[in-house]
Amino acid sequence: MKAFSVSIGVSGGYGDVALGADIGPGMDLVATAQQVAQAHPGGVPAVAELLKVSANTLQHKLNPSNTTHHLTLQEALALQLATGNVAVLQAMAKQLGYTVQRATPDQSGGDPVEAFMHFQAQVGDFTRAAADALLDGDPVTPNEQRRVEFRGQELLAAVTHLVSTTAALVPKREG
Repeated sequence: MKAFSVSIGVSGGYGDVALGADIGPGMDLVATAQQVAQAHPGGVPAVAELLKVSANTLQHKLNPSNTTHHLTLQEALALQLATGNVAVLQAMAKQLGYTVQRATPDQSGGDPVEAFMHFQAQVGDFTRAAADALLDGDPVTPNEQRRVEFRGQELLAAVTHLVSTTAALVPKREG
């Protein structure tokens, strides 16, 4: 009989938050940072190159069991900026009883029709996530709840975007 093993890669989570489904309340922040780096294309070596640090040193800093190398707050920020994955920020916020909402950039040049269509798409995504969690009759799982939370945050961002876009169209008063 031949022995074999199967490796299953990390799949994306919800939208641009690659590991949203795998990061729960109370999860070790270093383990979260480790997952962020591992999920990035090319893994830790690619992230180390982006951060201009040794891959070996970064691997040690991302190891929750390592007691000699520690990820600093500045390095955690740089990791998130380099990967575009804010899971460490989200894990910190969750441990403190907060949520993270993306800031809406200036919409003075935004297309109001596009903003409205994006809002409607987010309503649909949120509705789908909530329905998937509620309609099967089973208790809501942690992954289903995280998906509903993520879709809720995306919906709030779309509302803010639409409000900012329409506000930019209001004629300015003189004087």
